[in-house]
Amino acid sequence: MNKAKKLAKNNGIGTERKNGPSGNSFEFTKNKVLLMLGIIAVVVLCAGVCYMQLRPRVVLVVTGTNASGSEVKNKVNMKETVYDIYQTEMQYNMYSSFYQQMYGKSYWEMEDVDDAGRDGAAAAKKQVMDAVKQREILCMEAEKLGYSLTDQEKNTVAENVKSAREGLSDTQKKLDGLDEKSLTTAFEKNALAQKYRQVIISESGIDREALKASVNRDEYRQYTMQYYKVSNKEGTGDDEKDVSEEQKQKNLENMQALKEKSGTAEDFTKLIEEGDTTGISTYQQEELLAKDMESSTFLTKEQREKLIKMENNEISDVIEGEDGYYLIKMVNNNDSAAYDKQCETVVSDEETKQFDARYDQLKAGYTTEIQSYWKSRVKLGSFTTA
Repeated sequence: MNKAKKLAKNNGIGTERKNGPSGNSFEFTKNKVLLMLGIIAVVVLCAGVCYMQLRPRVVLVVTGTNASGSEVKNKVNMKETVYDIYQTEMQYNMYSSFYQQMYGKSYWEMEDVDDAGRDGAAAAKKQVMDAVKQREILCMEAEKLGYSLTDQEKNTVAENVKSAREGLSDTQKKLDGLDEKSLTTAFEKNALAQKYRQVIISESGIDREALKASVNRDEYRQYTMQYYKVSNKEGTGDDEKDVSEEQKQKNLENMQALKEKSGTAEDFTKLIEEGDTTGISTYQQEELLAKDMESSTFLTKEQREKLIKMENNEISDVIEGEDGYYLIKMVNNNDSAAYDKQCETVVSDEETKQFDARYDQLKAGYTTEIQSYWKSRVKLGSFTTA
C-alpha cells in the first residue's frame, strides 16, 4: 500500500536504484568531459601558435662536407640575418632624401636598380643574402680546416656587440635578431669568416711592396691648403648673378682686413669669429693633387700653378677668383696622404681580386638553398627601421 502511494507520487518512477546514475549526474559528467576537451584544444592551439612564433625561422641551408668527407648541412636562422638587414637599410636610407628629390620615390621603390630587373628592395635583399651565403661558406670551410676564434677574439666580439647595441633605438633592441644573444652568434660567425678571409689573402702571395711601388709618387703629391672665401655672386641656379660693384668692393676690403689679421693670428682656422657679418665663409680645405692640375676646378690653372709654389705656412695675398675673393694658406706642399691612400687602395684591390678568385673555387663545393620564409616573408625597406 505504501509502495503504491510512493509510485503514484513519483508518477510511476521507482526510487530503488540508488546506486545507478541519475539523469542529472549523467549530464554533469558529459559537460565535464566536453569542458576538458575544450581546454585541451585551446592549450594545443596556443602551444602551436607559440611554436610557430618562437621556433627558429630557417632562411638558408648550406650543404658541404666536413674534414672527414661526410656531408654536413648548416641551417642559417632568420635571427642571424637581421643585423645585416639593419646595416643595409641604414645604408640606403641615408640616400632617401636624394632619391626623393631626384626621382620622387625612395631607393626601395626604384626600378631596375641592378640592371637585372630588381627594384631597390629586392636588390638590397639579394645583397644581404649573398653576404650571408659567403659568411656561412667561409665559416664551414674554416671549421673544416680547424680554425676557430681565440678567447681574445671572442672578447672583441663581445665588445663589438655591446657597441652595436648602443647604436640601436629602444624599439630596435627588442627585435628578434638584434638582441645580445643573436648578435653574438652573427658577429662570431662574421669574425671567423673574416679571419679565414685573411688566411686566404695571406696564402695568395701578394707582393705588397711591389704594388706600392707601382704608384707614381709624383702624380699623387698632395698640396694641402686652407682658405677663406667671400662670394661675389648672389642668388642660386638660373637666378644667380654678380653682386653690385659696391658690394664687390666691400667684399675686397673685408678680405684685405682678414689678410691683415692673419699676419698676427696664432691659428689661421679661427680668423672668423661667431656672429661675423662680412659674408666670409668659415675656413675650408683644398687638397690638390699634382695629377689633377689640369682638371681641377679650384680657381684657374694659372692661379693653381702659383699656389703650389708657396712655402709651407705661407699665406697668399687676396686672390680674385671667377666667383669671389680667396685668402689661402699652404699647410703642406708635399703631403703624402693621397699617395699613402692610393697605395692602400692598390693593395686592397689586389687582395679583393685574389680572394674573389679563391672564393669562387670554394663555393663550387657547396650548395645553398634559400628557404621559403626568406623568399615570401622578408622585405627590406622598413624591416628594422620605422
